[in-house]
Amino acid sequence: MKNEQLTKQVFKTIKGLYDYGVHEVVISPGSRSTPLAMACEVHPKMTTYIHPDERSAAFFALGLIKATKRPVAVICTSGTAASNYMPAVSEAFISRLPLVVITSDRPHELRNVGAPQAINQVRMFTNFVNYEVDFPLADDFQSPHNFVDAVLLQASRFFSGPESGPVHFNMPFREPLVPDLSATELLTVEPKSPLTYQKTVDLEPVRQLMKRGSGMIIVGDCQNVDLSQLLLFAAIHQLPVFADPLSHLRHQDSPYILSTGDTLFKVYKNFNPGYIIRVGKPVVSKAVNQWLAAVKSPQILVQNTLQPDTFPVVPDIHLEMTANDCFRQLAEESPVINRGWFELFAHLNAVVVNVIGQHIHSVNDEGTIFARLARQLKEDDVIFLGNSMPIRDCDTFFIDGAARPYCNRGANGIDGVVSTAMGMAVHKKVTLVIGDISFFHDMNGLIMRKLEDIDIRIIVMNNNGGGIFSYLPQKEEELLFERLYGTPLDLDFEHTAKLYGFNYQRHEIYDKIQLPSFGAHIIEVMTNRQDNVTAHEELTERVREAVYAELSLNNTAR
Repeated sequence: MKNEQLTKQVFKTIKGLYDYGVHEVVISPGSRSTPLAMACEVHPKMTTYIHPDERSAAFFALGLIKATKRPVAVICTSGTAASNYMPAVSEAFISRLPLVVITSDRPHELRNVGAPQAINQVRMFTNFVNYEVDFPLADDFQSPHNFVDAVLLQASRFFSGPESGPVHFNMPFREPLVPDLSATELLTVEPKSPLTYQKTVDLEPVRQLMKRGSGMIIVGDCQNVDLSQLLLFAAIHQLPVFADPLSHLRHQDSPYILSTGDTLFKVYKNFNPGYIIRVGKPVVSKAVNQWLAAVKSPQILVQNTLQPDTFPVVPDIHLEMTANDCFRQLAEESPVINRGWFELFAHLNAVVVNVIGQHIHSVNDEGTIFARLARQLKEDDVIFLGNSMPIRDCDTFFIDGAARPYCNRGANGIDGVVSTAMGMAVHKKVTLVIGDISFFHDMNGLIMRKLEDIDIRIIVMNNNGGGIFSYLPQKEEELLFERLYGTPLDLDFEHTAKLYGFNYQRHEIYDKIQLPSFGAHIIEVMTNRQDNVTAHEELTERVREAVYAELSLNNTAR
């Protein structure tokens, strides 16, 4: 067999990954990764994507993971190519996404001697991966212990479940690099089950807290998580459920799902529940997180992870289990219902929804434009959100939409947003809403429109700079603000659309915008940073007046 040991090691690795559920791989071209790339390409069932930019490629893989709920691999050559994976690896780690990072490397004798395209890649992602291994070179050494099988079994426990997250294989190769492409018998598919983790959780302390009544549920980022039992529990116990947009609950036809938590808690925080159940990752809302950090009520965190997200405050109890398992068991408890508790929040939510609705119809700013466009999306659509203002406008204004919001809220960075959305667009109908700075930051990701013929609608809110900073104290330093934070780019994205093969529309903020039929579109909306700030401030004041007027009529306020 040509290059026998290299072929066996690499083919066995790729076969094992597929058998454990890695069915898609994103490859960035390079010489040292030749054996891996070729093995993936000749695998009978592996789906491959070729992406020339490693940073964008890794975020593209995160989009595939979000869309499919399956682990996805990325492969690159040696040297700084691997370094470009770092932003996506850190996002995957915090978001617990099973990204399989495979970095090709120079052989050991070419490390740390000044050889070209060689950097120290061993443990280079050590702060942001759940598992990592530096592979041995493929040679004639015969070991009674099958190294590749062991690595794949150990890594597979991080492909799903409470320990889900990125893993890193660093694989050095000596020349010649071309494997025996005829050895396809080594790639025969044999599905395997990954290692699983099981733990028994004691719910009795929670049941004792529930006897207090007047509980509250706050649901954060639960992208792709089944929460059907939570809805049943809330109905039985008549508890308000404040749903973050990334909870994927706001489209539910349930009176217990409240969509205005951020706006309400900005103006009123004098609520003292008997207990609070937090579900999933932390919410987007700064106002809600500040209230959670200050309130004295006992808090229960339901999060199926070994390492809980304790922000914004360490919970009194962490339930390491799925939300459905938790609420299915708790629903059996006899409810302690405080008449008027849920009704208070239902009334306040209705008041805030009404004010926001009036604002959407009467004001033109980024938030209201977002709301009008989001209402045009359907239940099977994905609305992918840039960090900074788009996700915050979604939290405020996405009160009656049908689409499913997604976002990279692990590290909350602006990098890789375009690429992640493009990855999701392989499997879903995606509309991306993004600011001009974030769009510029990942324009390389648009190349997948040409390489893979991916359709996606991209709405660029162009306020010519970093709009989020206009809401921060830095805005008061007028002499420094525009250069350090405003950072106007003065870019015309029509040229970007032409470069990457997108249809293009340009609108002013006051235009009535109708989303085009699904395809490859860039829709640029020209907005104004200061007008957006003013509009948000006016909305908050109108909500404040309406909420306090409602509370003055309701003596059951807590």
